Amino acid sequence: MKKLFSIVLSLLMVMTLLAGCGNGNKSSGTRKGDADTLYVANDADAISLDPMGTNDNSSSKVLVQIYEGLFELNDKAEEVPLLAERYDKISDTEYVFHLRKGVKFHNGEEMKASDVVFSLKRACEAPNVKHLFNTIDEDSIKADDDYTVRFNLKFAYPGIIASLMHPGGSILCQKFVEAAGDSYGTSTDKVCGTGPFKLDEWSKANAIKLSRNEDYYGEKAKMAKVEYKIIPEPTNRLVELQTGGADIVYELQPMDVEKIEKDENLVMLKSDDYGTTYLGFNTQKAPFDNPKVRQAIAYAIDIPDLIPKVWLGLGKAASNSMPPTLVYSIGGETKPKERDVEKAKALLAEAGYPNGFDTSISTNERKQRVDMATIIKEQLKDVGINVTINVMEWSAFNDVLKNAKQDMFEIAWISDTPDPDTFLFPCFHSSAKGEGGNYCWLEDPQMDKLLDDARQELDQTKRAEIYKKAQEYILDNQIWIPEYWSELTAATSKNVEGFEMNHFGFYKLSKVSVKAAENK
Repeated sequence: MKKLFSIVLSLLMVMTLLAGCGNGNKSSGTRKGDADTLYVANDADAISLDPMGTNDNSSSKVLVQIYEGLFELNDKAEEVPLLAERYDKISDTEYVFHLRKGVKFHNGEEMKASDVVFSLKRACEAPNVKHLFNTIDEDSIKADDDYTVRFNLKFAYPGIIASLMHPGGSILCQKFVEAAGDSYGTSTDKVCGTGPFKLDEWSKANAIKLSRNEDYYGEKAKMAKVEYKIIPEPTNRLVELQTGGADIVYELQPMDVEKIEKDENLVMLKSDDYGTTYLGFNTQKAPFDNPKVRQAIAYAIDIPDLIPKVWLGLGKAASNSMPPTLVYSIGGETKPKERDVEKAKALLAEAGYPNGFDTSISTNERKQRVDMATIIKEQLKDVGINVTINVMEWSAFNDVLKNAKQDMFEIAWISDTPDPDTFLFPCFHSSAKGEGGNYCWLEDPQMDKLLDDARQELDQTKRAEIYKKAQEYILDNQIWIPEYWSELTAATSKNVEGFEMNHFGFYKLSKVSVKAAENK
């Protein structure tokens, strides 16, 4: 069986090399399609175009074009006004927001304070994003007049303005949403924001088409239209860029980075992110409810060896749940576990599984996650754990995670804001189980207390110490196996101007343009 596996792997490598040679590794330099349309190749479709109805990166890439919140982060990670002109911090828990006047929703309605109240209350209740807003006393959200909104926090929370910048804090048209009901955000005619682009067409699993909002209150978008092409296969995304069918491509294969860097017609872009790729466990299911089983699996896997093989020099092996790009991370103080098969076997025996067990790893179609699962499957055989790999389309995979149908799983979490609370709280607090981001379905009172204490501690030194204890607790109990701290990747044609990456993985496109180029 091992010999057959090696032969198949060798054949796949040869086929990949031949495909690369046949392509010539050079783009044509010509551009296809409409000159007024920006073409973007993405790896997955949006799950929902309701900003409170999802919290995934593929959806957010589109949401930030259509919707806006009260504030946003600039390229220096500074908060700047957006739909709010300013805010007054009356006390540690009381805030007053002064809204921009004359802002129109895509349906022509003017944005008023009532829409902001409606949107914030909706965000406080939405399972996917309520972890960002549950520090707000929902009953205190009120409009003083048409352009003034206030609310109180349940307790002092230093990350509240950062939370308001997340897509989940987008301001919606109350009249439009209430008319759409439960179908809001599900189709072309059920979407309405204030952003520089509006939705024209959503062909599920195929394309999302946007057009410029000509009534936008600020600087209008450079391009008249944006079309997201949904192309799950990474090689096909690269070909689309090389042949002029796409101006921007997201989520590139590590093996393609060098090809792009050598192509004079393309520009390769990278950015550290706020995320960690990890192997997770459904802690509600045996045997993963036993920390010794989770620890055994961590010792059975060789993270420092497999990360370079899968990611080919992009990013680095993770040693901690929280990435070093976030404040209070102890990632620089820890190291990945070294593989120790005998220790793994001993821990399994102590846990009552001396002969191992059968289980599964679920993941989506992203190649690196499938590759990670494949290597982990082979390594776990050495300790008697037999793994089946379940590869699913992105929305189906999310459904599995949010309904506790998984055993083990491969995924990444990217912090919703620069505040570490929006990394650790959704991933490990019991109130965020399932849709909130706690895909391990962890219920641990000690973990909850640490995270509750950290999110309301105003003293930065004390807050850092609490987050250190939380990260150590996660490692000691092996709630996750942190695998990879990534570099986000994107590539553009040389004719694209104004495209900027950030640490979140979703990028605003209103300032992007394409220089006049040969069209075909």
